[in-house]
Amino acid sequence: MRRLEVLYRRLGRPEKALLALLAIFGALRLSGASAGSMAAAIVAVYIAGIWVLVRWARLGIRKAVWRLRNRLIVAYLFIALVPVSLILVLVNIGLNILTGQMAAYLVISEIERSGGLALRGGELYFGARPAAPVTGDEVAGLAPHLGEVSLLPRFSRPRAPRLPPRYNLLDRSVLWPAPVRVAGASEPWILVIHTRPSALLRAVFAGGVNWGEGILVTFTVVAAGFLVVELVCFFIGFSLSRTVTGAVHELYLGTHKVKDGDFAHRIQVRGADQLAELGVSFNRMTENLGRLLAVEKEKERLQAEISIAREVQSRLFPRAVPRLETLQIAGACQPARSVSGDYYDILAVEESSLCLALGDVAGKGISAALLMASIQSIMRTQLSLGQPKRAFAGAPSGSWNGMGRISTAEMVSQLNRQLYASTSPEKYATFFFGLYEEASGLLTYTNAGHPPPVLLRRGEPERLEVTGTVVGAFPRAGYDERSLTLAPGDLLVAFTDGVTEAENEYGRMFGEERLIELLARHGSEELQGLIRRVMESVAGWAGAAEPQDDMTLLAARRI
Repeated sequence: MRRLEVLYRRLGRPEKALLALLAIFGALRLSGASAGSMAAAIVAVYIAGIWVLVRWARLGIRKAVWRLRNRLIVAYLFIALVPVSLILVLVNIGLNILTGQMAAYLVISEIERSGGLALRGGELYFGARPAAPVTGDEVAGLAPHLGEVSLLPRFSRPRAPRLPPRYNLLDRSVLWPAPVRVAGASEPWILVIHTRPSALLRAVFAGGVNWGEGILVTFTVVAAGFLVVELVCFFIGFSLSRTVTGAVHELYLGTHKVKDGDFAHRIQVRGADQLAELGVSFNRMTENLGRLLAVEKEKERLQAEISIAREVQSRLFPRAVPRLETLQIAGACQPARSVSGDYYDILAVEESSLCLALGDVAGKGISAALLMASIQSIMRTQLSLGQPKRAFAGAPSGSWNGMGRISTAEMVSQLNRQLYASTSPEKYATFFFGLYEEASGLLTYTNAGHPPPVLLRRGEPERLEVTGTVVGAFPRAGYDERSLTLAPGDLLVAFTDGVTEAENEYGRMFGEERLIELLARHGSEELQGLIRRVMESVAGWAGAAEPQDDMTLLAARRI
């Protein structure tokens, strides 16, 4: 029942209608319905059956010509065989007409030489022999070399058949009627001639040499030659079509392999024509698709790793800013790519001091991000160990556990030596490191090749000095430190070169002057809002969909 249900679902509306009509017809027959109802049911069944047959025929033809080879064969049938068949039929009809008409002409000419035919007293006479009536044998003997001759309605067939033997398979019999005048008759009589082309040719070319048989032999040889040429052409056409359809079938199978994900499949290439080039192109395409798929998978893997790296790097930046009573501080980093080579850090030291760090690693991407993580690890490790420190006689009681003040110069020097020892020579970074003491408002800093931070004091900008070269490039580079006291209202902004060197469509950089002007105009705003305004201004200046370089800002205000 389940199979029947599945089969019934596959049936179309014509098949379902036919089954329903057959059921109705069976019910009517069993119930003894009237003849009219039975006739109507039979007509409906026949109509539905014809509908189903037509539908099946269409489906069968559509399925048969779905494959290109079958479609080409059908095309050859319509293009070649059908016209040739029509030509052969036309030649046969013309040969029959010519043979019959010429045979009729010869017989009628013989009748005319005998004086014609006349009907007197119900008997048929030749005009040259008015005394004796014409017999059937005489009519049949009018053209004994042609075949059978009959005269209707009087003489239907001769007593002894005289049709000449067949010369070959092409020497078919021809039955041809022709009207003939009979004197004394109201209507023409019908002369029927049953002959063969070979007999007609022998009669026409009668003489010392049997030209008729020669012509038949020539005709047969020519026909055989035509048949051989037709067979050769058919073989060539079949070979060419097989080449075409074979190549297309290989391509069809290849596309299914590719659709199933088998990019290693290669089709077999034969010959050196355009189809062969198409096969070569298909193989190259699948090879390139396989390579691109591998590249795409590798790209997805790298993208996943980059996403993980971006998430890990986001955790390296300060999550919460240490709170001091006399200092507000904020920072932000906008990577040019998925991960950033810029570095900023805010770290509390003891209870009332703060370390500020800002760095810019040469390059962008993963390698710069890894170096940035190394810098952060080195700096935090040194700060957690409390080294190095420099004695400070005037330090307040309890400051730095009585062990002296952290030396920013020594911190940067150690960072430089460790980076040089653990990285390749072309890897380096600019670095700014500052130490703020809340009790005195003193800021001690070392600037290792970094763009000088801007200090806005009573609306006037000042630039902090550069006290050494970049870190990681030279093993014995020396670094100095500078100190300044932040007064209430002073604003310190440190930045990377991605802010000032952003170019617009004309190649002009944003510039430090434009940045200082922007800070002076909006310096009284909340720090996060100020940083966001600067970022938006730089992005609007560049006008690019993506930043050209990492942009990092670190702002601090004394309150």
